[in-house]
Amino acid sequence: MEIAGYQSDFTLDNVSGDSNLPQENSLGGYAITTGADDNVYALSLDPSLTKPYKAGLSVEVVFHNANTDSATLNIDNQGAMPLKKFNGISLTSLTAEDLKTKLVYKLVFDGTCFQVLTGIPLGTGISQNSQVTFSILDENINSEDVFYVINGNKYAVINGNLVIPRNIRLRKVGGAGQLGGTASSGAVLKMPTPADIGGVIAWTTQSSEGNLFFCQLSGLGVLVITGEFTSDLDEVSIHFPSYVAKTPLEFPVLPVFNTL
Repeated sequence: MEIAGYQSDFTLDNVSGDSNLPQENSLGGYAITTGADDNVYALSLDPSLTKPYKAGLSVEVVFHNANTDSATLNIDNQGAMPLKKFNGISLTSLTAEDLKTKLVYKLVFDGTCFQVLTGIPLGTGISQNSQVTFSILDENINSEDVFYVINGNKYAVINGNLVIPRNIRLRKVGGAGQLGGTASSGAVLKMPTPADIGGVIAWTTQSSEGNLFFCQLSGLGVLVITGEFTSDLDEVSIHFPSYVAKTPLEFPVLPVFNTL
């Protein structure tokens, strides 16, 4: 699938839940703004959004003119939402000329505003967005079915609630064999609970030996993978789309892993 310059191997097969997820919420898009007012920006994606924004919606934007004060963004007439930056402590409104022309800015909707994650230079006195790297805890991996490749259990949290994968690579306990589907439930990890996902985030990927895997992250934060490993060295890299988690971070209670 290719959308407005984005390429993805995502498939909608077997995905249930809110039809605005994950296609519109996770893939986002790229476009150049329009608008007559310096601080009221409009954006049109192709294909366009057809439902209200969901937390985790990510877009890359070129602004057609610089801002002169606090600013808003309206994507496909779904409503004008404030643009905010991180000052090292909290999110705050933009100030004059935070947004330049000809630069590409990455924005993520957090449920109340669009956070400007990249593009605002440090020379303006703005602190960098905070990023903390976490290791997945032992109680949050199904170690009866999968295990990590060395250091392959890392994810990052930006500004306290935006979750992104860093290096999560899984192999099957016992080597070759089916995981998920009829063989087992396929629940392998518990990630931070999303703030606003009515259905699932779903995608497909290939293992290191070219085997197709179907992956989905539930609205509770449980990651399920389904596919077949063909050797002891076959592994799957987990690259879920970035999403906004509840704050403070919390993890689902169920399923309970690693019990006798």
